[in-house]
Amino acid sequence: MAVVAERGYEATRVEDIVVVAGVSRNTFYRHFSNKRECFVATLEGIAGFAIPTVSKAFEEAPGPWDRRLAAMLDVFAAGVVAQPATARVGWVEVYAGGPEAVAVIDRLDRSVEDIVCRALEDSPERAGMPREIVRAVAGGVRKIVHMHVREERIDELPELMPELFSWMQSYHTPPERLSRPRRIPPELVAPRSDPRDVRERILAAVVELVAEKGYAETPITEIAAHAAVSLTTFYANFEGKEEAFLAALADAQRRLFKATVTHASRAPDWATAVSTGLCAFFAFLATDPMTARLGGVRAWATNDAGLDLRAQGLSRFSVLLDEGFRQFPETNPVAAEAIGATLDVLLYRSLEQEETERLYEVAPLAAFMALAPFLGTEHACELANAAPAAIGQTTL
Repeated sequence: MAVVAERGYEATRVEDIVVVAGVSRNTFYRHFSNKRECFVATLEGIAGFAIPTVSKAFEEAPGPWDRRLAAMLDVFAAGVVAQPATARVGWVEVYAGGPEAVAVIDRLDRSVEDIVCRALEDSPERAGMPREIVRAVAGGVRKIVHMHVREERIDELPELMPELFSWMQSYHTPPERLSRPRRIPPELVAPRSDPRDVRERILAAVVELVAEKGYAETPITEIAAHAAVSLTTFYANFEGKEEAFLAALADAQRRLFKATVTHASRAPDWATAVSTGLCAFFAFLATDPMTARLGGVRAWATNDAGLDLRAQGLSRFSVLLDEGFRQFPETNPVAAEAIGATLDVLLYRSLEQEETERLYEVAPLAAFMALAPFLGTEHACELANAAPAAIGQTTL
């Protein structure tokens, strides 16, 4: 835990671990086959402590459901602040450990979701809340914690938790099921174009290979071969793999932002702009699966430069919410960050389950999550379900 928190998972070597642990390499290999197995065991230890801790906080807190949930969040935030190395390993470095590592922390997420679902049954406005909404809200909180831990702003979490809990309470059980559209309107299909020059060929190779294998597992030699260029040509365009990856990610974000805003800008009002813009967002990714995996999953396992660029790119989409805060000034200000985190987790969960082609089905849920804190549950549900059909009416 200490070494990975300081160096990062990728830079950590077995020899670093044994030095800090004060054991021999032989002793290490008697217990673990490799670094990854040791890392997963470390995460098991974190989850084994965190799950009963948050459960106990909820079960033993006095008062009604909302006070008990708030108490659980407070205990969670206090634990992150008290154990920054543990938080770094469990909420940031976990993604570099691969699917087996992420699956361990996912168990903690599911435990929290179970507690939230139980608690909401005691709330008349929230009883019967669909699991997908609970998962989105809880995942959004996790993404915000991830951001604060990575940026070393964990001291802000105890004060932020009451605001986040207030945002969580803005969601009531929808009056009807949110739709899951299968057919992507032709207007939303992402245009395809062949690379026009050497640089674009290299970027296309980066997108395809990193999406398939991961950043760490993709060597420059393979990128060059896939792009049908020499190493000399590669280095004439990029200093190294990191620069090429960042350029590919920036280009993907630019294309995604353009597709989203183009459709949102044609809507007759702000709320429709949000719902149709999110339809365009998820349709673009559903029809460009390599780009979706690059930014939605693989970028989480890169370095700080990749995560910074990813965060900057996603922050551009907050422009869709700006008008909402002007029209509804009473909306909780934390909703901007929380909604962004929620949309992020919807994307990640769909891609994690290898359901890239079904990403468009998430669009109504995403629209509901974005609009409910501003418009209320009933109106948000109505607009979210109408969004796919509205595309043809709002597209020139």
